[in-house]
Amino acid sequence: MPTVSSTKGTTVGISDDTARDAYLYGYSMEKAYEFLYETTIEPGVRLNEFQKLRDLADDTYTAHPTINNDTLHLQGWFDVAAEPVVVRVPDVDGDRYWILHTMDMGHYTTAMIGSRTRGASGGTFLFAARDWAGEVPDGVDEVIRSDSNLIKVMGRIMTTGGADLEIARTLQDQWTLETLSEHRGTRAPAPVVRDFPDPAATTWLHRVDFLLADGSMARADAAWLVGLDAVGVEPGRTEFSDDQLDAAVRGEALGMQHLTELVPTVSSSKGVLGTRDELQDAPRDVFDIGTLVGQWGLPAVESVYVKIESAAGSNEYINGAGGREFRATFPAPDVSEFWSVTVYGEDDRLMAHNSINRHSRGDRTLTPDENGMYSILLSADVDAHADDPEFLPIPEKDSYLILRLYGPSTAIQDGDFTPPVFTPVPATSTP
Repeated sequence: MPTVSSTKGTTVGISDDTARDAYLYGYSMEKAYEFLYETTIEPGVRLNEFQKLRDLADDTYTAHPTINNDTLHLQGWFDVAAEPVVVRVPDVDGDRYWILHTMDMGHYTTAMIGSRTRGASGGTFLFAARDWAGEVPDGVDEVIRSDSNLIKVMGRIMTTGGADLEIARTLQDQWTLETLSEHRGTRAPAPVVRDFPDPAATTWLHRVDFLLADGSMARADAAWLVGLDAVGVEPGRTEFSDDQLDAAVRGEALGMQHLTELVPTVSSSKGVLGTRDELQDAPRDVFDIGTLVGQWGLPAVESVYVKIESAAGSNEYINGAGGREFRATFPAPDVSEFWSVTVYGEDDRLMAHNSINRHSRGDRTLTPDENGMYSILLSADVDAHADDPEFLPIPEKDSYLILRLYGPSTAIQDGDFTPPVFTPVPATSTP
């Protein structure tokens, strides 16, 4: 197992190192489970159904921090324990961006099916457990296997809003999700019944062991699990000694301290978000950063996210108070799909209200000049700039920008890219 920085001290035979490494192994699974429980199990939302976000997310949407303002969403969870599920995606119009993105409970991407790989052509896709050995029906374009029986799904369909919104909604309505028996019109197998552990009444050990017993993750992670049974990390285990419970508490504290210290050293989503084949043997603590700062995020080959916090020559957050304005002029980033810039408040990582409900600008809403350069103006003065298509409202509080680069070039994926630089606009003097 890859190691992390050394700590000293033991309690009743379970060292701090072992306790911490056990927590770092289970961290991404634990956070995936917490999200599943809070958004689906506790409120009674059904598995194997799409939850559709019918409008572009704006300041009224608070469920997920830093959500994009570019696409409609289809969210939910597949349960493939009893049988596979089949997803149908329609063809799209023109160069519209779309993606069907899935991740297992280990936080590994299992599918990135979309316009980057298929263009405007949709298709029929079957999602199955790793060990499923059934017959694939005719007409299925791709079979996707998962090491967890529970799979997070996130579908995205780009829209510029306005009249285009209804077109995107029509496409959204044509996405279908069926169990394999529904797809075939045959009798369904008996469902798998689970007793989901309540995070309020259990430890992270209970929840990680629950997930390890639901699919083939324990087999896939066999090398990582060596020695962690001393702490109690073991598929299906529900009872733990006092020593193991003590180690779980210590491991969580030490693990979170380590991850918090590690975050500033990770500057790219490459190496922290990706498939099991890409990241299975990566250092576990570095892998966990993908969950900590970008849970359910797309790998770098599909999208790169760049955070812009301050203007040129300043260490302070972008802030529209006091009439401050900022402008950037820059060439188009090298992407195959699209790019956009969205504003978020630093305090809550959510979009802030403005009277024209504009939260992003990008290559689908801006027009380059004769030299191919794009320009964005940041200001809190909506009245003065509402008619300017280059205007992007910012609040009168500390804020930051997220530049999303969909279908980024290899150079961008590798960090060889200079983001737009925003410079203060000189205040206009009154004669």
